Amino acid sequence: MRQLLRVICCTATAAAMTACGSQSPSNNPSDSPANSSSQPSVFPLTITRVGGVAGFHDVLVVTSDGLVSVTQKGKAPRQCRLTPEAAKRLTTAASQVSWAHTTPGKTTAAFPDDLVTMVLSPAGGPVRVEDPQVGAAGPVFNELVNDLNGGRSASGMCTPA
Repeated sequence: MRQLLRVICCTATAAAMTACGSQSPSNNPSDSPANSSSQPSVFPLTITRVGGVAGFHDVLVVTSDGLVSVTQKGKAPRQCRLTPEAAKRLTTAASQVSWAHTTPGKTTAAFPDDLVTMVLSPAGGPVRVEDPQVGAAGPVFNELVNDLNGGRSASGMCTPA
């Protein structure tokens, strides 16, 4: 429980720092305050997977431009870039979650070897990916975590950055 709370706090801090650091001025008229919605951005998305029989401890931070920072237990941190198809699928899935209406769910393990996979967005969360609030986006988030588990060369969704 204590370790899971530490992971959530660290993940939230990393997401906030990434969000603050990725803001830059834009000359694009569609980015002006008059044209922006009042909805917060869903990126950066932070997907965490902890526990399970294998003892996973994975943290993925995905930015709006498809850059993924991957931290996994026992492996060196790395970055990769989502393929155009994967970026489109993830962006579509993330935009379909009703972030403003999500309520943080039970983020602790139900039993000692429970695998807990959660997603956090500046717009809402954390919420477990299997929670009905996440809907059809849950399997897409899970697919990305599972795809990156095999390492750099095994990924079909992310190419080395």
